[in-house]
Amino acid sequence: MLKRIAAIIFTMACAYGAFHLTMNQSFVNPYPVVCDLVLDKIYLPNKEISGWHRKCMERAELVTPYTKKNLILRDINNTLSLLQVSHLEIYDAPEVRGIWRGEVKETGLSGEFVDSELVIFKVLPQSPAERLGFKKGDIIVTINGEQPSSWAVESEAGDYQIHRGQEVFTIKLHPGVVKRNENMQISKLSERSALLEVPSFRAEFFTDEKVKKVSQELKKYQSVVVDLRNNAGGNFVAGLRFLSLFICEPTLVGKLEKPKSNLGKAEMPDILNDEKQLEILEKSREVNLRTFRSPSCFAGNVKVLVDGRTSSVAEMVSQALKEYRGAPLRGAPSRGQLLVGVWYPMDEVGQGVQISIPEALYISGKGHRIEGHGVQLDKVLYYNLPQMQAGIDSWVKSFQD
Repeated sequence: MLKRIAAIIFTMACAYGAFHLTMNQSFVNPYPVVCDLVLDKIYLPNKEISGWHRKCMERAELVTPYTKKNLILRDINNTLSLLQVSHLEIYDAPEVRGIWRGEVKETGLSGEFVDSELVIFKVLPQSPAERLGFKKGDIIVTINGEQPSSWAVESEAGDYQIHRGQEVFTIKLHPGVVKRNENMQISKLSERSALLEVPSFRAEFFTDEKVKKVSQELKKYQSVVVDLRNNAGGNFVAGLRFLSLFICEPTLVGKLEKPKSNLGKAEMPDILNDEKQLEILEKSREVNLRTFRSPSCFAGNVKVLVDGRTSSVAEMVSQALKEYRGAPLRGAPSRGQLLVGVWYPMDEVGQGVQISIPEALYISGKGHRIEGHGVQLDKVLYYNLPQMQAGIDSWVKSFQD
């Protein structure tokens, strides 16, 4: 009997040992891969980040075959954040889909604090929030009994206490998959002026047909307010196509510099394909960003709105409109995040996981560096609570007064 029990224990021990041996042999620690890839690709000089690289490799030693993927991702991002540059982050597969396809699980609400009150600025069409009757101008008092934040309203599930007029009530809200319509949209402000909302500079929204449609619509007006609030950027050629609606002759509005490259200069062609743009960047130390000839350029007055979420290519566009069209920039300081992030798959972590590494920096045509500084605002604006509750955008109104 004892021999039988010993044999069973021995067999289990062998199986356990074989399992762990297989796990250790098949495991590839993604952390050192990230450390080395960032050191090799990032635009910063190696001598400036050698200390960071040592810390990164020290963190890598703490990872085992049994460390959970979400913990690895979180720790890598914490380590990447030590460099304090934009466009340097590792993303899980669902986050990648949300960024590139515009498909994210969210409530459909967008809000900002005005006089210490969190006011709903926008309710996305066909979103969970719209279906439940949320309205622009509603004040969110609490979420699940807690003080709300402008970020929480976009994705947090639970009980939303709402203040609307004289009413206070609660709506139970759960996020869902929302397909955002981020096409450019023009709305009439007066007989002479219009608001042009630009939610994104993703390539799909700047095809020849869509740009031409906006160009034709702008002909009806003498003045336009370009709304780049909450625009996180996108494709550089999309930004140049947009600028070409307002800058009538081909104009060098800025350049991308890749310090670690020993190659020559290039001109960014009128090609929306992201991979083609990266190919040009890969073969160049400097890439000039020049607007394209436009047969029906808007010659009227241009004004621009930005906020704390205006980022990347949207900042390039804002600064260029200021420098080359004299457009006044109003709103809140932009994010100051304008580097060229190149995406790499990280299959060592998991299927669909990708990392963005900034390999080039942007300098405007007049020499302004946006990374870390933001655009050059002409006037800081503050929202008016009664107007926002009434559904009136006080920032847009500031350009009409």
